Amino acid sequence: MTSSEQELKRISAELNHVSLKISQLHERKKFLGIVQELRTRAEFEKTEEAAENQHEIDRIEQKLKELEDRKSELQQSHDRILNVNNPKKNVKGGGVPNQRTGPASGGIFYVEAPPTVPAPTVILDLEELPRYPSKTQCPECKEFVTTETYTSVSSVTWLVCIMTALIGCVAGCCLIPFCLDSLKSLTHRCPRCRSSIRTIKKL
Repeated sequence: MTSSEQELKRISAELNHVSLKISQLHERKKFLGIVQELRTRAEFEKTEEAAENQHEIDRIEQKLKELEDRKSELQQSHDRILNVNNPKKNVKGGGVPNQRTGPASGGIFYVEAPPTVPAPTVILDLEELPRYPSKTQCPECKEFVTTETYTSVSSVTWLVCIMTALIGCVAGCCLIPFCLDSLKSLTHRCPRCRSSIRTIKKL
């Protein structure tokens, strides 16, 4: 890896860090603004806490200005290195790949690649629910949830127990079916409203 590629990598990492910090500071400033607005609407007197909030907002604005300046310097360095390496290549958006200008803030943010893990399948037909926790829509609360499952003794469990006892397994082996989930009924339950969604019986 050449020195210019290393420098590009370092600048890109710092740009990511600065962009994240700017985003966090904007969120903090927005939260403090809401708190201050609520306090004003409630017609409270200006307390020490309100003054501290205003000081923090001022500090955030100062930090945002410094970060924006630093981000601009990094962007210019990044563009300069790209132009030196690829003088004929004209990349739209300031020469930074996988970036675009944000319409609201006027800054630049990175577009991340989509996840490689496929989205989970949502089973809407309750009769198709398998014998393990699955994503579905609860018929009671109408929320999309991942079901909880639990087993209970079924008629198959008792039938296998009696059959093993009849063939001579009376020394405790006839109780083995009560330890096997595959011989029990399984119930899907909503983790939010705790209502039963479907019971899968063995018989």
